[in-house]
Amino acid sequence: MAESTDGNKTLLWVILGAILLVIILFATGIIDMSSEGGEMPDVEVEGGALPDVDADVADVGVGTEEVTVEVPEVEVDAADAEAEDDD
Repeated sequence: MAESTDGNKTLLWVILGAILLVIILFATGIIDMSSEGGEMPDVEVEGGALPDVDADVADVGVGTEEVTVEVPEVEVDAADAEAEDDD
């Protein structure tokens, strides 16, 4: 357990050192993130036409149909069901 704690402390010191180094580099001007103003490019758009699309799609017929389905009868004996639940 002590080895994991030592590793975490070392990692923390490395991260803090890196942050401190970046702060020093910004403060001394070695890293300069200034930018100069710019302009958006001029863009000219002329009218056009949409592409011609010829799509052959399937003809799907949707409807309803009344169907009678036979359902089997299930008999359950309450005494047998309680005996199986106790197992």
